[in-house]
Amino acid sequence: MKTYTKLRTMLKGKKRYLMMAVVCAELVSLPAAAQILSKVSFEIGPIVTAVEIPTSEPGLSRFLVASNSAFGVEARDVVGNVTVAVKVSGTMNGVTRFGDAAQLPGFKSSCSQTTGFASSIYIADRQTAAREATLPEQAVVFEFRYAADARPTFDFIAGTEAVSAPSFCSETTT
Repeated sequence: MKTYTKLRTMLKGKKRYLMMAVVCAELVSLPAAAQILSKVSFEIGPIVTAVEIPTSEPGLSRFLVASNSAFGVEARDVVGNVTVAVKVSGTMNGVTRFGDAAQLPGFKSSCSQTTGFASSIYIADRQTAAREATLPEQAVVFEFRYAADARPTFDFIAGTEAVSAPSFCSETTT
């Protein structure tokens, strides 16, 4: 008890100095903490987001696509030629704008032969986003044309390592 009273008596008038020392130590450590944060890299893996745009036209599928990296597109359950067209900007249904902050991710159009199994039909060698903006502004529209009686499934695969090179058509019609 005697030690506690002695310590309390010593600190009685010096509390504010002790508090100032703690605050100064905190202020001195801020640049070091900021430097640590600037050296830490926060990496986001490759992401591609594709949303189907409904269409009633047989032999046509449309997708609104946004990505932060290169990507590939595969078609399944279709045999024959699949023509790919990419629109960088415009409107969907005459109302909603897309692509104001987008870039062409690869070829503007191409034609690939498919086998019915997972067949690569398009490889984008860069992201769709050209600058910071909302997802619709960074997105492009993909149009796929194929045989009217086919019911294909399209897979958008982030990164190009898992996608093989497409087998291009010998002619550009479907």
